[in-house]
Amino acid sequence: MLGHAMKLRQLAYFVKVVEVGNITRAAEQLNLAQTALGIQIRNLEDSLQIPLLDRHSRGVSATPAGMLLYERAIEILQRIEETRRDLITLGGEKVRIRFGATPSILKLIGTELLVAANAQLPNIALEVVEELSFVLTDALERGELDYVLAYDIEDNPGIRRIALLEEDLLHVSAPNGSQQEGDISFRQAVVGDLALVSNRDIIWKRVQETASRLSVDVKITYQVQSNEAIKALVLHGVAQSIMPYGIVAEEVKKGKLVARRIARPAVKRTLFLAHPSHRGFADEKPFLRFIDRMVDRLTTEVGPYAHTIDRLLPTEQADLV
Repeated sequence: MLGHAMKLRQLAYFVKVVEVGNITRAAEQLNLAQTALGIQIRNLEDSLQIPLLDRHSRGVSATPAGMLLYERAIEILQRIEETRRDLITLGGEKVRIRFGATPSILKLIGTELLVAANAQLPNIALEVVEELSFVLTDALERGELDYVLAYDIEDNPGIRRIALLEEDLLHVSAPNGSQQEGDISFRQAVVGDLALVSNRDIIWKRVQETASRLSVDVKITYQVQSNEAIKALVLHGVAQSIMPYGIVAEEVKKGKLVARRIARPAVKRTLFLAHPSHRGFADEKPFLRFIDRMVDRLTTEVGPYAHTIDRLLPTEQADLV
């Protein structure tokens, strides 16, 4: 009876509702009308003759039966995705992977990443999207991307993630003729006119969290939705900023900007590789080896401001792939 009762689309819809915990938000991410999604979930419950969701004022949560179905549905959807990719490869076509990375990553290793992907992943067509971390995470939740390299991705039942690298954020300013060497304290770093990106951005959040913990006032004079625009403000000496090394590496090397590590306390961010919960790492070892190599290159480029945390493949496995 169950095989006839459930449709794959209903399973995918149900998984999204459980992960989001809210039918309205799930419908938005699935690009469906809320009523249509609600009907699909009701039809699934009716066909199985058991409640799958508890409805409450804050949204919905899975019943014990719903959680069992959720766990099995993840396995089913993952196996179907793996089978789809295997069949594409068997047919001689390339598997398309929609891959997101942040501007600071692509600024440092973007060209190398594209060239290496073409050489090392002959069976994969890698489509690269450049956006800020929170934009990439939103796209991942909506199913618009398959994998992302993004910073400080929060724990989310709909996303699986692994931490790969930790990186110091830097205080960036124009040279002013005085000594600007060594670390700078957090209090000193936020004393001037700051230019930062959106309040959804990771750096904004880290700055505000640290300021709140230390009871320090932060003056954000310029809120600009572009790292390049912020960099221009700093180059003209009208603002300072807190940025990753990758965004300002070229200007720092040329002496046009000064970048100093923030200490007492340090302000850091963590790089994750993440993918939707119904996609797995297991059968994509060439792709994982490729990501490990790119993170190694990124660590080298960022230099003393970054260190690796983990690898996607143990070294001995990577060598055999």
